Amino acid sequence: MTSRHLPAATAASLCLCLITAVWVAPAQAARKITCSSDDIRYEIDVRQLSIQYSATGLEATLSGLSVLGGRVAVAPKTLQQAAAATQKLNEFVKALATGFNSCAISKKAYEEGIKGLLPAMQSDGKTLEFLRQGLLADRKVDAAQLERTLADYNNKLERLARISGKSIDYERIGAIVDEQLGKHTESILQGQKTSQDAILARLDQLEHGMKLPPPPTPQKVKTEISAVKQQLLEKADEEAAAHKQRLLAKFDEAEAAYNQGYALLERYRFAEAIPHLKKALDLVKLPDFYLALATAYAQLSDFAKAEHIVREGLAQFDEATAPLAVAQLSTVMGVVVIGIKGDLEGALVHFRRALKIDEKVFGPEHFSVANDAGYIGQILMAKGDLDGALAYSQRALKIDEQVFGPEHANVAAVANSIGQILKAKGDLDGALAYSQRALKIDEQVYGPEHASVATVANSIGQILMAKGDLDGALAYSQRALKIDEQVYGPSHFSVATDANNIGQILMAKGDLDGALAYSQRALKIDETVFGLEHFSVAAIAASIGQILQAKGDLDGALAYSHRALKIVEKAFGPEHFSVATITNNIGQILQAKGDLDGALAYAQRALKIDEKLFGPEHLSVARDVNNIGQILQAKGDLDGALAYTRRALKIDETVFGPEHPSVAIDANNIGLILKAKGDLDGALAYSQQALKIDEQVFGPEHPNVAIRANNIGQILLDKGDLSDAFAYAQRALKILTRIYGPDNPSTRTTARNMEKIQTRMNEKKASAP
Repeated sequence: MTSRHLPAATAASLCLCLITAVWVAPAQAARKITCSSDDIRYEIDVRQLSIQYSATGLEATLSGLSVLGGRVAVAPKTLQQAAAATQKLNEFVKALATGFNSCAISKKAYEEGIKGLLPAMQSDGKTLEFLRQGLLADRKVDAAQLERTLADYNNKLERLARISGKSIDYERIGAIVDEQLGKHTESILQGQKTSQDAILARLDQLEHGMKLPPPPTPQKVKTEISAVKQQLLEKADEEAAAHKQRLLAKFDEAEAAYNQGYALLERYRFAEAIPHLKKALDLVKLPDFYLALATAYAQLSDFAKAEHIVREGLAQFDEATAPLAVAQLSTVMGVVVIGIKGDLEGALVHFRRALKIDEKVFGPEHFSVANDAGYIGQILMAKGDLDGALAYSQRALKIDEQVFGPEHANVAAVANSIGQILKAKGDLDGALAYSQRALKIDEQVYGPEHASVATVANSIGQILMAKGDLDGALAYSQRALKIDEQVYGPSHFSVATDANNIGQILMAKGDLDGALAYSQRALKIDETVFGLEHFSVAAIAASIGQILQAKGDLDGALAYSHRALKIVEKAFGPEHFSVATITNNIGQILQAKGDLDGALAYAQRALKIDEKLFGPEHLSVARDVNNIGQILQAKGDLDGALAYTRRALKIDETVFGPEHPSVAIDANNIGLILKAKGDLDGALAYSQQALKIDEQVFGPEHPNVAIRANNIGQILLDKGDLSDAFAYAQRALKILTRIYGPDNPSTRTTARNMEKIQTRMNEKKASAP
């Protein structure tokens, strides 16, 4: 069937599908709303309205212009503000209808938006699209008309934001535009799409990224300052009246400075807020002032200054006099020490202090306690204490269910986190159940095309990948990608995450070219959004290194992995856990290249880092010693290999219990070492242990089960048990053929092993008397 498409100019001109009626009662009775005796209206279907007023065409026009802006003399801020704010237009329309339904927005304001602003913006969109087409065709374009139309469009967009109650969103975008203009002026003058991607990525990061306590509101600060002023006035007359008046004036000046800083914080103008917040703090050492100033520095990623401010605050106050301030400062410090140096243990100390205070102040069932418990759960998961992580996260879930009800977005977020913990524990069915619950809630709360739905769909994809359901994993991950592309556009860092995850699934399926294409797309996006030296770029570069290693391009794999290592060393220092992960990868690549001494040096560096960070019994240490065991086996040091791999097994059994996939990997590797040492009975016992675990965790048809069965077949071949060896190899081949197809490298290797067994069986039969 042939697809039909509208010409570009025509398609883009269909910017907004306008309706003529404003609040006429529909054929099917809508809910009647009585705002007052003389203000009766009928409920607007918010979802239907957002579909009718889809801004897709306007987004395409403005995004297209942002790429071509360097060809004509247009103020960069005007164009970037219009392009970025248009991405929020659908939210403005939804807020307009929601406000109308709740009586917060008058009929007059609603009609101004629907009948006035949106049609006028459509008209502006047509003009802008015409001018964009002229730029594409290299025709001379009236720059004054373009500038004027953009300014008019921006004014209408700002007015729509204001009457819909979203003016602060528009102002926040303006602040980020100013921030990005300062960073990317040259690229903006040459072609502005890069900057627009960075603007939207920064906006998303501030809205959904680092979870810091909100800065205290001016009303809260006013209350606290009033209380301090009252205490001052009630003091005995030993202080002169003039001195008291000076102090009172200082409090008033500090409050005014804070209010200015807070207003700028609310609008994401963090750098501009800092002088006002510093002035307030210099005048009065109020706990809230420390918190707000530290938050401003943290949002600018100046973690060193944020840490300095928080430490000053924590030294200034104690739990007895200002418990809530100490709790909030401790939470900020927890986020900050992770941002600076990945100090999980230090972060844990601060989050636990916050938890203890919040329990004392609010009681054990408060949502602040749930937030603290959630933080601690995430830290414990990163530290490898999965049982502890699960306990804290389940506590957070229980509180949120009691406070918000079982179908709340907070409940979904915690349920999805629990799913990730259970995945790490090897309880894949439990993980899937929690994440599917999270998905169901988010779909109900946000609808099926929301960014939160994409996040959970991605998590489910990773769980299904671990279960060996690669087709299911791919379907969920592709759904996440489709949603994020619709929500953010094709060049957002969330799209990069989705694309990289799809790359990993395709690598597992054996589609290495497809995997490479997706991961390279992810890399290009993150390089555009974050720059060449960001740790997100390092993570994707490391993934590409693994794909290239699987493709046999070891030099390419090494180059990407060294690039990743250089970035994380620069970002976090030489002893961060990310450095350990990448040095481990490099060790495996060098082992594949035959440079066993180099491989051992990198693997031992990883081990040294992880032992220092996590102690000798952490799951990352188990990974490191297991890899060292593999290298020593390749070097022929079988006793050393056995010692390291048994250490890995002991750690994993302690951390995960005896039935975990990591335990299966260790047992399998011990079996291979014992096979090389000639201890075939010992090798068979460990390999059968590995098979039993994987069958229990993954089911009988998983790729890991095929690997274990194939290894057992090789051991039985060496033992001379050809019939059983053939049965195991045949089982492995059947699984791999079904999952990967006959041309996958693993499938072909197993087929050759089975042919070798068949040959031995034929030889034995031929030589029989």
